Amino acid sequence: MATCEHCGTAFTPRDAGERYCCRGCDYVAGMIREQGFGRYYELKDDATGTPVRSRPFEDHDFAWLAPAMAAAEQGEGVAQLDCAVEGISCVGCVWLIERLFERHDGAVRAAANPASGRLHLEWRPGSCDLAGFAKELAGFGYVVAPATGREASPERRQLAGRMGLCGAFALNAMGFSLPGYLGMPADFEFAGLFRLIAFASATLAMLAGGGYFIARAWRALKSGALHIDLPIALGLVAAYAGSIAGWAAGEEKLMYFDFVATFVFLMLLGRYVQTAAVEKNRLRLVRRSPLPESVNAGDGRVAVAALAPGMKFDLEPGKALPVAACLADGVAEVSLEWIHGEADPVTLGPGARMPAGAILLGRQPVSVTADESWADSLISKLTADTAGDRGSPVFQRLLKGYLAVVIAVGIAVMAGWSWSGDWRTGLQAMISVFVVSCPCALGVAVPLADEWAASRLSRAGAFVRRASLWPRLRRVRKVVFDKTGTLTLERPELVNPGAVESLGEDAALALARLTRGSLHPVSRSLLEALGSRGQRLLGAQGPIAVEEIPGTGVRGQAEDGEWFLGKGAGGTELRHGDQVVATFSFRDSLRPGAAEAIRGLERRGLSIHILSGDDPQKVARLARALELDDGQASGGLNPEEKAERVKALDRQDTLYLGDGANDSLAFDAAFVTGTPVVDRSLLESKADFYALGSGLAYLPEALAAADARAQGVRRAFTFAIAYNLVVIVLSAGGHMSPILAAVLMPLSSVISILLVASGSRTPVVEISKQGTYGRDAGPATGPSRNEPSEQAI
Repeated sequence: MATCEHCGTAFTPRDAGERYCCRGCDYVAGMIREQGFGRYYELKDDATGTPVRSRPFEDHDFAWLAPAMAAAEQGEGVAQLDCAVEGISCVGCVWLIERLFERHDGAVRAAANPASGRLHLEWRPGSCDLAGFAKELAGFGYVVAPATGREASPERRQLAGRMGLCGAFALNAMGFSLPGYLGMPADFEFAGLFRLIAFASATLAMLAGGGYFIARAWRALKSGALHIDLPIALGLVAAYAGSIAGWAAGEEKLMYFDFVATFVFLMLLGRYVQTAAVEKNRLRLVRRSPLPESVNAGDGRVAVAALAPGMKFDLEPGKALPVAACLADGVAEVSLEWIHGEADPVTLGPGARMPAGAILLGRQPVSVTADESWADSLISKLTADTAGDRGSPVFQRLLKGYLAVVIAVGIAVMAGWSWSGDWRTGLQAMISVFVVSCPCALGVAVPLADEWAASRLSRAGAFVRRASLWPRLRRVRKVVFDKTGTLTLERPELVNPGAVESLGEDAALALARLTRGSLHPVSRSLLEALGSRGQRLLGAQGPIAVEEIPGTGVRGQAEDGEWFLGKGAGGTELRHGDQVVATFSFRDSLRPGAAEAIRGLERRGLSIHILSGDDPQKVARLARALELDDGQASGGLNPEEKAERVKALDRQDTLYLGDGANDSLAFDAAFVTGTPVVDRSLLESKADFYALGSGLAYLPEALAAADARAQGVRRAFTFAIAYNLVVIVLSAGGHMSPILAAVLMPLSSVISILLVASGSRTPVVEISKQGTYGRDAGPATGPSRNEPSEQAI
């Protein structure tokens, strides 16, 4: 394994001198060096960013900026705009974005936030070219988009507000309870006032923070489920109610007001850490699904949900057809990869039927006639998220047993003391049992363990979307792959990159002009292969008008004559007039490190399966390249058949990895789901995790991170069991005073956090091409047993 010198992501190099995980990182790193922004790397330090991939080479739609600017400039003074930004990950990104904005006329201030994925811009009205800034920013790998719907979630904002209030209430409660612990006489002049302030602080903490856990626990109970918030709510209610009873009866040993306020704050802190980490990954992407929300039909836009049979509308370039339709006129080149897994573009003529989910690859819209309504469309069924966030069944069983034991012990202690005639001590003992057995380790330490594991996974280029991923990942025994875009690269690989590198300046400029803005996978691969040279030539000479010939190629008239890029006798040809200037060869290729990752998964005892909609012969060749048995790979499957196969395999132990709409039903059937984010992605919004890198190194790293997290959590739980046994014995004996509970609760949380940290950061053995190596070992060298990523499949 190597580490990308730009983004820091771990990747599998194809040769010993490869320094970057993708052409995008290579291009941006060159831009940073050439323009004197080297301080970016000093500020970034060891932080891991997101791979740049193809963002600098794509044409991005910034048409939304003009009306947004006009609205922002309506008022007086400095204009302001908030937008989302993809690609930002660290303080180095913040510094670079701000420096880039400062170079533009009229710029006042830019403030970027990696945590929220937001960018705030201020400029002098009428004197700043925001569209030019957005295009320049895209050249450095950052893509801005409307901020609508990307604000922090209501739950996260609510948690932040509750946590701030409860922190203040906890300080108040502790401050005014401390004099009593230090021996303040009961008849002291301000003793009653101090107690009143502690009570008020605890009450406000219960209202502001305790209500959050109590309401969630109650909703779970009403739906017939148990939730981690239930024991938290039980301890809080017991401590608060007992404190009021103790205050009324004059029983000091029943008053836990300071404990209540402090515990609410700590539980909110743990929940906020967990929520913020997951939401940050959800906000990391600004790309939109190729499925349009509305289409152009006659005189105006029509919502996709309103489409009906016989309605004529336009399918725009790069968009997915929402319903099955007939091509009204002309010729169209479409990709069926999203729905069938077929990687090769298909050319359709007038009257041809286009399946829902077909993506138009041409540069001009085509007119189609709907054959069905949106409600009847296969895509409407595939894009529905029916799986939700799956919890861990093991955790549910543990929680049920834990609650039963705590409640039984508490009631038994109360009954025992009452039987002996001392119900006051019995009540205090029962409350103490409920209070001190609250799951601090679950509430604080485990969210931090999740964050550490997610940070480790992010260094491999993958990001967690659901907090329940980690315990479920430990149960995985079967890994099911889609083929196209998941095991293989989403675009064909250029076999002879030297043909691009050897082009003269005129030919390189012509190739850049012909491929710029194209959605065809071959054109996109060629534009990336041109890299910084192509972008430099386009910037200096500008684009030209090009004509797309569906199924054949693209041509354009330049200053020195006509150029053509398209099919030829020897492959994809670049022609100047009648002269063939260069021939390019392509092949489908496995993702880097795919064979290595699969061997590593097999060594863990996992079974590997491939379910694809692609041609069965292609799938069989892929299986042979990966040294899998014929029975482990199936092709020609429709979405329903994929889902049925997953259901037959699943025993709450399957991990499914796919990238297209045809994988959506299989996603719903699988226990754990992941997706590599590709050019026209859909499933990152419903996956448990997603990957941005080009390889599969994130898979063994995800399992290793889950193992390390589990090791840390086991240590914390071992301590929690020992701690609970000791404090429950003390509580049952009536020896647990409020001050002792107030000291032990945060102390136990700190110890749990340290134990989780020591386990989560334990190096886990990884798989390399030469066998195994530790975290600190150098990269493996030498050829592997089999390198199918270098073979045509």
